Amino acid sequence: MNDKLKHAIAGVVLLMLTASLSAQIPYDKKLHAGAGVVIGTWGTFAGNSMNWKPEKAALFGMGSVAVAGLGKEFWDEIEYGGWDWKDLGATMIGGTIGTGLSYAALKIFKKKPYIYVGNVRNNLTIGVKLII
Repeated sequence: MNDKLKHAIAGVVLLMLTASLSAQIPYDKKLHAGAGVVIGTWGTFAGNSMNWKPEKAALFGMGSVAVAGLGKEFWDEIEYGGWDWKDLGATMIGGTIGTGLSYAALKIFKKKPYIYVGNVRNNLTIGVKLII
């Protein structure tokens, strides 16, 4: 069996496993993980825009995720009486993914991305630009 066929079979098996596993994750946990990705990415690029080294920027990103996740769970406890460690875990897992990918981008591109705020057609625009 050649290498291309092995890789194709491995890809199909991985895709099938991913599809079956994602069906078992509750929608709420997916939202927490997505929020963690966004906050972790934002925090890492925000730390980088403060001229910190990528490692320190990544710590800032994970710190941002932890603060946001804990804040949300405190809010849930006050409003609904329902602290959920699994929600916090999903947020932290998403934050690890977002922070890890943005840290890798900082190390690979080695150019400073920056956070920008602009006004486009009277709409506030906030984002991250990577100059390549």
